Amino acid sequence: MDELGVSDPLRSCADRRRPGARLSVAINLPGRYLEFEIPGAVTWHLDGQFGISFDYQRARQTYGLVLATAVISRDADEAPIQARGEQG
Repeated sequence: MDELGVSDPLRSCADRRRPGARLSVAINLPGRYLEFEIPGAVTWHLDGQFGISFDYQRARQTYGLVLATAVISRDADEAPIQARGEQG
């Protein structure tokens, strides 16, 4: 997943997805014991990337999506510090 948002994630893929194509996005958070799928449809595509509009989500899917977004954001914020080493 290139970008994950609560409503419209951005994805890249070798397979060309046509607007309107149905798909399910599977999300697995290792260490959190959380795995789920959210159905949606491709809304646009350009240069190997495409956007997805999610269908109506159940409470568990919404919780998982918000948690996944927070975990990914936190990991992205911590990555530059780890790459250059901790300075104290």
